Amino acid sequence: MAFLEVSNIKKSFGRTEVLKDISFSLEKGEVLAIIGSSGSGKTTLLRCLNFLETPQQGKITVDGNLLFDGDDDSKKSESAIRKNRLHFGMVFQNFNLFPQYKVIENLTLAPKLKAKEQIHQSGEYMGVTNVKQANKLIDEEAEMLLKKVGLYEKRGYYPCNLSGGQQQRVAIARALALHPDILCFDEPTSALDPELTGEVLNVIRGLKSSDSTMIVVTHEIGFAHDVADKIIFMDNGFIEEEGTPGQVIDNPSSERTKEFLARFNQFGD
Repeated sequence: MAFLEVSNIKKSFGRTEVLKDISFSLEKGEVLAIIGSSGSGKTTLLRCLNFLETPQQGKITVDGNLLFDGDDDSKKSESAIRKNRLHFGMVFQNFNLFPQYKVIENLTLAPKLKAKEQIHQSGEYMGVTNVKQANKLIDEEAEMLLKKVGLYEKRGYYPCNLSGGQQQRVAIARALALHPDILCFDEPTSALDPELTGEVLNVIRGLKSSDSTMIVVTHEIGFAHDVADKIIFMDNGFIEEEGTPGQVIDNPSSERTKEFLARFNQFGD
């Protein structure tokens, strides 16, 4: 069984079908890039995987654990969704950092709340048995993650004092701080100036070498080609084409994929 199994996901908003029977799988350590035109359903799919939206139908399984079943109401409860969301880390287009907290606090706030709850429920968190010890571990890991994304010296800054690229790198570190099984990116460079895009893409490239399992919705076709193990091209709520970068980008079989890539090559977007 694959590490991530997505089966027959359907999602509508009112009478508008946005996702129409989406199925795919991903192995542990693989990078999946999702490409397609605006309105094709890419972001909605990512939000369903992160339980920010609830599909009307389908199943989501991670590492053999069935997290969501559209036919099982117990999988749709708020407590189940909150727990399942921890399997996925999400990096948004517009960073979504907490403006009132310093960089280091943005990384540690959620893990400290999680540690406090876990110690209360089960008596330990990451091998320690009291909140003070857990907080020390979380602070140390946050500093390590900031070093990893090249922002340790900015740990005491507020988000408003950072560039867009720096804010997105903090957002990536914040997502990693919760140890997700799968790290998801929703157009991580779309809100950045071209000169800042490279620094964020380089961080994501570095995560690939660390054997992270990732899903990246992106309009950066060259980046997707270089980094992804698998590519999905979405169109009108369907997976139009799926395969390796060599298959989907270099040698697409679908006429719709060919049209999209030709337009991208013509206009660069």
